[in-house]
Amino acid sequence: MELIANDDGTWSLDWMNELERLMLLRIPEAADPTGNPKAERRLFPESPLGMPALRDEDEGMVADWKEFVEPELRTQFRKAVTVVRDDLGKLEKRTRKSIRFHSLRVPKAHADHWCSALNQARLVLHERFGLPDEEDEEAAGAEEGDAAERREGHWLAMLQSEIYGGILEFLVTRVLWLR
Repeated sequence: MELIANDDGTWSLDWMNELERLMLLRIPEAADPTGNPKAERRLFPESPLGMPALRDEDEGMVADWKEFVEPELRTQFRKAVTVVRDDLGKLEKRTRKSIRFHSLRVPKAHADHWCSALNQARLVLHERFGLPDEEDEEAAGAEEGDAAERREGHWLAMLQSEIYGGILEFLVTRVLWLR
């Protein structure tokens, strides 16, 4: 996959193989925390300061958070995933020099939505499949990682997370910072 910041107000995912295309098409599914309480709590914390601070907070602040902030977070996440899903509907099959690949051109104005959806998908995947964070991975060493990779679906979730992370890094460093 080649990621390109175009000069015409768009960015592109080009030269995608079939596996990369399938991983992109899974973003909406991967970003859905339904049925996973850990993922729900990660995306929609019970408190603005996190669980350890919850015990020390004013109950009114927590109630305000639940009433005003959380619904807006849910709306923003849904909107981001909807924008990404709509963009993915514009994937094109292409052939160049007898090489088949997929391509997608996305308006730069959608980059924030993509960042949100990709980040959400990564958080949900990490909670759903128990994927290590980078800090955890370094601290745990290779033995623990080898055992974790044998779990059902773990390798696919890890691949998705890595692809999403690469696109997210590109968007932050090459698209959003260049505005």
